[in-house]
Amino acid sequence: MNIWNTLLITPLTAALLFLYHFLGQNLGFAIIGLTIGLRLILFPLTLPSLRSMRIQQEIRPELERLKKKYKNDRQGLAVAQMELFRQRGVNPFAGCLPQILQLVVLIALYQVFMSNLKNGDLNHQFLIWDLAQKDPYFILPLAAAAAQYLLSRMTLPAVSQEHEIAHRLSQAKSAGGRGVGIQAKEEDFASALQRQNLFLFPILTLVLGFQFPAGLMLYWFVSTLLQIPQQWWAGRSRPREG
Repeated sequence: MNIWNTLLITPLTAALLFLYHFLGQNLGFAIIGLTIGLRLILFPLTLPSLRSMRIQQEIRPELERLKKKYKNDRQGLAVAQMELFRQRGVNPFAGCLPQILQLVVLIALYQVFMSNLKNGDLNHQFLIWDLAQKDPYFILPLAAAAAQYLLSRMTLPAVSQEHEIAHRLSQAKSAGGRGVGIQAKEEDFASALQRQNLFLFPILTLVLGFQFPAGLMLYWFVSTLLQIPQQWWAGRSRPREG
């Protein structure tokens, strides 16, 4: 717990309070400023994962052709897919570390925000919201859920492909004897699950948004909103070869 406080809670709290006083004792602007700063810091770490997602979207037709070619050979399909990934410079496990890191930061920020939203010495008023209370107008939860939906639309196909390849690698040998009918059913189930996941995170954001203080939902909305242009930019940019 001391390491957790030293590495995350204390620096994030100090940064939030600094921005609070620097930006005219406005907690809303402080939260937005801290969110922007964190997204800029984390972006270089998430950029390889975002680029990997983009490349996976581009090679989906090739992956579909491999599925047809190896429809009766799961192990051969897994090997062929990983060889294609290697040729295109894609690591299907590249997204794990950035996602874990962002989750750790989110948990730390939750503690920081909840602690400071209870601080009676701070001005919690921001525009029409009392950041220490739930949003009575439901604007921030709805906005955060909408932003999460847009982000999910951009990232879900590639993320699902990562999970599919990882699953095939671990199950190829044991599933080698299964028939085509079972494989088709499993792929239909996977497709249905992907469609459900498109709405899962926005709905989860909305439900939690009705429970969390407006200050935390302000962070959630701004953070998700900033990820959308980052995802778009990462998709258009290309790493230098050589």
